[in-house]
Amino acid sequence: MEKEPRISVNKLAELLVSANPIRRRRIVQDQKYPNTAVAIRYRLAHEPIREYLSNGRQEATLRNAAAALRSDKTGTEYAIDDRWNTADALDRILDISDLLPAADGEAYKAGEQNAPKLTIAGVDISVRPDVLISFTRRGKKHTGAVKFHFIKNPDSALTQAGSEYVAALLMRWLEVHGPDGTTPAHTHCLCIDVFRGSAVSAPRSTTKRMNEVNAVCEEIAARWPHL
Repeated sequence: MEKEPRISVNKLAELLVSANPIRRRRIVQDQKYPNTAVAIRYRLAHEPIREYLSNGRQEATLRNAAAALRSDKTGTEYAIDDRWNTADALDRILDISDLLPAADGEAYKAGEQNAPKLTIAGVDISVRPDVLISFTRRGKKHTGAVKFHFIKNPDSALTQAGSEYVAALLMRWLEVHGPDGTTPAHTHCLCIDVFRGSAVSAPRSTTKRMNEVNAVCEEIAARWPHL
């Protein structure tokens, strides 16, 4: 039985900003038939970053993790290169930590590895926030969500528009799957480009962007059976 249409939030954002029909088809095709032989880069960055943010932002957490990654010379050239790039990413997190909210009472916790999908127009979107933020303002509980992007090559980086789509989808994910009794805060739904040092938050109103997301998901659902 064929799986339901699915796409990651990053690739959905790329699809939304790409006008190249060949590239658009390739994005959807790669989501239906992923290359499982290729290891995911920067996967070793997530745990140190989560620990850093949720335990008082102690610099030693990231510095020690980066040093351990650089000193490990085992495995393939690909694995060694990935560890070195991951260490560079951890260094960059220290440089850009002021982009992440740090007011009193703002608590971070790790996002779930198997977080529920966001389903739009029959397409399952893997949003999977890296960290969640909780805080209280004027007696009202709020939540935020952060997604980190580790892309060194500027040609492959998300555009401003692509980052806004990711941030809007983070906010929508919180509206559907966030903790009960809390209100998503658009200012705390952030798409972080680690190597370019940018942080893009969700717009106050996400209606226009979510309408565009819905239209693209309809396109994915229509194309899926024919790939």
